[in-house]
Amino acid sequence: MAAKANAYRGGYKRVRRRKTGTIAIPFLVTILLSTIIIGGIAMYYYRMLSADNKELAAMPTATASITEDDINEILFVMTPDEEIREMVVMLLRFDPIRKTEYCIGIPNNLEVEHNKKKMTVEQCAATYGPSVLRDAVGVALDQTIDRYVELDSAGFQKVTSIFGNAAVIVTIHDYGISPSDTAQNLDSTQLETLLTSNKFFNESERTAIIGIAISSLINQCKAERIASNLDGYFNAFVNACTTDITAMDFSAHRHAIEYVFEHCSAPAKTLTVVGEEDKDGVFHLTEDFTDALKVAFSQKSSSK
Repeated sequence: MAAKANAYRGGYKRVRRRKTGTIAIPFLVTILLSTIIIGGIAMYYYRMLSADNKELAAMPTATASITEDDINEILFVMTPDEEIREMVVMLLRFDPIRKTEYCIGIPNNLEVEHNKKKMTVEQCAATYGPSVLRDAVGVALDQTIDRYVELDSAGFQKVTSIFGNAAVIVTIHDYGISPSDTAQNLDSTQLETLLTSNKFFNESERTAIIGIAISSLINQCKAERIASNLDGYFNAFVNACTTDITAMDFSAHRHAIEYVFEHCSAPAKTLTVVGEEDKDGVFHLTEDFTDALKVAFSQKSSSK
């Protein structure tokens, strides 16, 4: 009992106090080890960042390599197999920087000039071919048109089939199509019938429908499917037409095309050519249309 009484005093258990030195030594050892470990990790990452190491190097974004050189304008010319039907001429402006693709129908009766001789688009195409027509339309619109694509009916249907069907409002009666208040899902044959029809009120109405229909075709396609097989679709496209677009052109701009299909929602837009027909039925652009076109293409400020 005496031993027990000595072990307790005032009801509290006596605890032997450690010497200060015995606590400080392990504490200092812990701090030292932590400094070595953390410093080693920091030095590792510093070396990884400062060295040319691919594992930690920042990956370039998809748009990093897209430049003004990737902007291209292409003139599409489709001559239908049936002579009674109308030729389709369309300007496509591909602008991956602004995530846009302008589809603009060109009137067949638009006045253009070649070798100081004035003629219509239709006459120029029939006499000189798509290369000269590309340059003549470029002068008329005050645009640099880079390439041309020439298609017949079979080629047009093959190319448009790549994108699938187009939902378009039809306003005319023609073979296999009829008017409707709602958009109709047109296959490539019906789309050709619509765009080449001579049933429209005038050429301005038809060319407006060309821009609307092709932009709808692009916007409504399954873009991921096309982006995943660009090389195959390019080969199918080239085999379906006559063009001055080369494999080198495609290779140089492939990344930009893929980017637009993968990351741009509904990139296609349309713009109606504005002008008037004279007494002979020749279409003349209004004086300010080329300026309006430049504003739309972000080539000129809209401010006066």
